[in-house]
Amino acid sequence: PVPPDLCYLNNFETPEHPRALRLPAGDGRLLRQLMAQWVKRLGNDIPKRLLEPDFKTKSDRIEKAYKTEEDLAYAAISAYAESRHFSLMREQGHMVFSYRDEKGEPMTAGRAMTLPREQRAEIDSAEADLRDEIGRFLEKTRSMEHVMNEGLAALRRQVIKPLIDHELQAIRNALRKPIQEPDKLAAYLERVQQEVLENLELFQSGDEEEARLEALESVLSRLGVNVVVDNHGLSGAPVIVQDNPVFRALFGCIEYQSAEDVLMTDFSRIRAGSLLKAHGGFLMLHVRDLLSDEVVWEKLSRFMRSGRLQIDEFGVHLSPIAAVSLSPE
Repeated sequence: PVPPDLCYLNNFETPEHPRALRLPAGDGRLLRQLMAQWVKRLGNDIPKRLLEPDFKTKSDRIEKAYKTEEDLAYAAISAYAESRHFSLMREQGHMVFSYRDEKGEPMTAGRAMTLPREQRAEIDSAEADLRDEIGRFLEKTRSMEHVMNEGLAALRRQVIKPLIDHELQAIRNALRKPIQEPDKLAAYLERVQQEVLENLELFQSGDEEEARLEALESVLSRLGVNVVVDNHGLSGAPVIVQDNPVFRALFGCIEYQSAEDVLMTDFSRIRAGSLLKAHGGFLMLHVRDLLSDEVVWEKLSRFMRSGRLQIDEFGVHLSPIAAVSLSPE
């Protein structure tokens, strides 16, 4: 019979150990296509949903509640500063204050030096108390801002989750039954949903647009499917004749690209060799070719002994450039 397809998926917990998934022949490319189409739609559907009036009303309510609390806290610390002859203002995220004399005029450093020692000590003490109060105010507002952000994130998840549920269920329904590893596929799609819900803020325009788009692209790239063995066109078991059984052609490989003096890779760069492509069928080799290559013969012997194939890139550890290594399932 036609053997299943073999796909590699991102492992969100430990990316260096990509997940392997077997699907009925033809379903590998179908899953890849469905996921790619869904990821493309996400860029339009999520921002559109987050611009709807109902979401805007609820998010404005959360932000308004935060702003009200912050204004009350600021009014309290402003009153505290004023009672001690300090004027207080917010300037580009910082708290700026200055001491004022009995006439309400700002006290310059030169004038302050002419004051009696006792009065200067009183001003210094009042300033220290105000700094402590400002510290408590900033800590309180940071806590309030955290609560606001958590509330907005929960609201985004509440609005978007039904949309993702519907789309992923459509993907499950489109795949043929029975699926060889239904639990693994279900766990993967659930983790995909979690990944999108945890990064919903990246779908909304912000101040640092270039950084946002770069981060969003990184998230979406982790949702793809790498079909390393595609058996959709077969009518029976595969029969592969390998006339050039070099290491990569036989055992597969992991491709790398250089980025800032580091060799980078991920699950999408795993490539299958003849042993994986012939899985469930037949692989024909010339023994003389194998015996003439000591490295290939040794790895093939280990494979025959264990019945397990570990894809790796031969010689990457000898590279003068640091490399991000993978250990695919």
